[in-house]
Amino acid sequence: MWFRKSGFKKALAALDEDEQRYKGQPDWDHWIANRRDAIDFLIRQCDLSMTAVLAQLAFWPTLGKYVSDKKPGGTTTPHQDFLKTFTLGKWREYSAMAHGAFEGLMNVAMYYVADSFPHEDRPRVDAAHSDILSTHIVRAAGILLCIVTELQAHFRFDDDGARINQRIHEMWIALMPAFEVKELYEERYEQLMKDRHMNP
Repeated sequence: MWFRKSGFKKALAALDEDEQRYKGQPDWDHWIANRRDAIDFLIRQCDLSMTAVLAQLAFWPTLGKYVSDKKPGGTTTPHQDFLKTFTLGKWREYSAMAHGAFEGLMNVAMYYVADSFPHEDRPRVDAAHSDILSTHIVRAAGILLCIVTELQAHFRFDDDGARINQRIHEMWIALMPAFEVKELYEERYEQLMKDRHMNP
């Protein structure tokens, strides 16, 4: 789905507020109507209706709620435990960076203010860039590998000639030195690949 529950609800609430505040002003009425039409159009492109989406919003938990909801007896499912890995630790950094939070800025602030560093320290900032960039590239490759592995495990595309399973396995081995990738592999994909006979 192209919309997030929280973002979708906020967009509709903002239009409701604008409508209450500016109702009767032709320019505002026209702008609000156009925004509502655009949202409705995108919903219909997904073969849904506004009524159906609004009715389902209450049943679509956010990722944070989904991973923290306990089952009877205070337990969580293996799926919840695995997805919790994405909301904790190194993966949380990306949310903090995207939202400009303090802990996210700690990792990237030196690039924004490099010109305020003493001249003799600036080469160290440049030298650190390639290390940080390679870390993020490896993490992105790990996430893409998770997606490819999930798709192959579910759909079981024909492996003749393309060596899909072997190439997936080779990529896991190549990325394994990265702690974050190793954690994902050991927590889910090692067993998943065995269960689906994806190992070469």
